[in-house]
Amino acid sequence: MLDDLIKLFRNSPRWTNSSFAKRLGFQLDHNFDETTREPTASEKLNWDNLSTSGYRPAVRSGHSSLVVGSTMYIFGGYNEGNCHNDIYEFDLLRHHWEQIDTFNGISPDGRASHAWCASSDEGKLYLYGGSGPHWGQTNMGKLLQFDIKKRNWSIVDSHGSNPPPGYGQSLCAINQKLYLFGGTSGHVYVNDLYIFDEIGKVWKKEETSGQRPSPRYKHQTIAVGNRMYLIGGGLYDPPKGPIDVFYLDVDTLVWHRVKSSGFVPRSRIAHTICKTERSENTRILMFGGRDDSGSRSNELSEFDVETESWRLISHQSGQPDPCDFHTAIMYQDQMFVFGGSNGLERNNNVYRYTAIHQPSTLATLSMLTLRHGPKPISQNQLKLLPKELQLGVQYINQNVRVTENIAWFERRSARAACFM
Repeated sequence: MLDDLIKLFRNSPRWTNSSFAKRLGFQLDHNFDETTREPTASEKLNWDNLSTSGYRPAVRSGHSSLVVGSTMYIFGGYNEGNCHNDIYEFDLLRHHWEQIDTFNGISPDGRASHAWCASSDEGKLYLYGGSGPHWGQTNMGKLLQFDIKKRNWSIVDSHGSNPPPGYGQSLCAINQKLYLFGGTSGHVYVNDLYIFDEIGKVWKKEETSGQRPSPRYKHQTIAVGNRMYLIGGGLYDPPKGPIDVFYLDVDTLVWHRVKSSGFVPRSRIAHTICKTERSENTRILMFGGRDDSGSRSNELSEFDVETESWRLISHQSGQPDPCDFHTAIMYQDQMFVFGGSNGLERNNNVYRYTAIHQPSTLATLSMLTLRHGPKPISQNQLKLLPKELQLGVQYINQNVRVTENIAWFERRSARAACFM
């Protein structure tokens, strides 16, 4: 029965073209090496260097990415003395790249270390700041927007106290307002907060109270309810010691410094953060960056917002090289990391980290069938299955109660085959 199931997964167009298979990112492997050794325990988990289709962006660092629906958008970045102004979309279900041809609008100047985020209604992508390849001499200071449906760029007709040109800022959307914090001109670092009203199109420099973060650039911010969390950042060389965490209450404009506990990571810049909310508590994943010693990292750490504690997620085989100036987004508890620099070269790889493994009911039934079936599963057979089933078969709770009525099992299996 197991062999028949394997053949079904490998050879059935109905399976491979189904929405379920595409959601899992399933791809056929016709070149499987039967002599491949069995993986070690550390190789059985969460990181994948994805194979992608379509027109992949050139290698870069200092670009930006965000997710809207099941699509990751990439803009800009730097490589070999040039800054890009191209925009790509990456289908997170099919792992397919497409360069977006823009119509009837402006073309933004090439830039890196800019700030961008999706509008509150996720219909537009806002872009602010950044610098051309001559850092500090080609800073930009206009707010642009990309309309996802119309697929064009335009300059936002804004009023009020516009922020100065600069790069390395953060931009975060909460309740139809954009929160722009920090950055540098290349000579001066700031800790100013500017708020843009998406409806009134007005910028305002806000005065805040509480424990305000020090001037910095290449920090990261993320929205959690009515709070904007800020993690890391610094001057060109980040401060020594543990990384700092702050949050701004956007209702009161009061800053709070978090007294973190646990395995607190070292201070760093040019890292990434993403949040996952499927578990009981909101958790923020932090990856990579350059620390106070000048070393690039490929550490993956997790911050629990409720307990304000850190933990280090142990190193695993298959994860990206130490890097900075990369990007990362979270989609359905999977973190997708793109690009960045290891100090010697840049890349255009897409890595996926599975943060929480919560299989569907159908996948769970398949796992139990495979794990407790009458024939054992070899590693070679296991590797032919979709990633979700591979993980589940290996790590599903071994105490799950399973019927010992083999006759019932065989009858049910025969019936199930009729519907596949």
